[in-house]
Amino acid sequence: MNIPQAKLSLLGFALITFCAESQASDWYLNTAANITQGEYSGSQARKTLTDFGVLISGDYLDNGGFSLGLNQTNIAMKAAATTRQQSQMLSGRMQFWPDFLAGKFTTRIDLHHISNNDTTGKTSGVSVIAPQLSWLSDDASLYLDLGYADSKYQTQLNPKQYTPTLGFAFNDASDWLQLRGYLIRGLDPALASNLKSTSAVDTQWTHFLSAKSALVPTSFNLKLSSGERIFAVDMDAQSVANLSDIHKGGVSLGLTWKVTRSTDLLIVLAQSRFQDVTLNNDYKLNVGYANLSTNW
Repeated sequence: MNIPQAKLSLLGFALITFCAESQASDWYLNTAANITQGEYSGSQARKTLTDFGVLISGDYLDNGGFSLGLNQTNIAMKAAATTRQQSQMLSGRMQFWPDFLAGKFTTRIDLHHISNNDTTGKTSGVSVIAPQLSWLSDDASLYLDLGYADSKYQTQLNPKQYTPTLGFAFNDASDWLQLRGYLIRGLDPALASNLKSTSAVDTQWTHFLSAKSALVPTSFNLKLSSGERIFAVDMDAQSVANLSDIHKGGVSLGLTWKVTRSTDLLIVLAQSRFQDVTLNNDYKLNVGYANLSTNW
């Protein structure tokens, strides 16, 4: 068993032990299935992207919880075999309310492992450990977090990522604005498109609606990405960008519907800009994403 698999197994054993010692009636479970379909515009190397994923999450009262995610990603190439990639993610979290400061603290740690059929080994066998400490005020109007990600590649590339985040509610809590920085350091220019470090910012605005019909969304979300990033770890999507192309920014629009009292449907349309330094090729990735989640 290699080190990434050992870490996943150890965290999994701890979560199973915790679940076994708790009452089943005190657990709140959520299952989600998602699909992504993308098309590369202007890329000299890639044609399309398809991704299927499942996520199982459980929360024990207000004490903590876990998430387990599995994804299968296929990237059709123009002059090479289709890239077929498998991603596994295991996450654990604990919540606490200290006496010295009002609000809720959450400690979280995500473990990722990625494998694919890349014969060069540059994008396969990737392991990531990503801890995060967050704080939410008692009235849920202010949010802060600090995340860190340590990624290890078979090429000995070892990016370090820091993600400070600020979020706050306004307009009588009908709107939420979140700013998240991506500071990636420790890059080897020979393996990271001639970059030693990158900096980027995601700005997200969410507006909540009082939907009186199932046809009306309960919320919509607009996200703008600026700056440059490479080998980034997305703490919200709990995903890893393991390709060596530079992300140059993008935009996405998401709509959420309440399908039933316990089921939500999220639809996202997004466009991202990339640069392939090796081919001197600037291109775009246009994607559609659907996620169906159910609380049990």
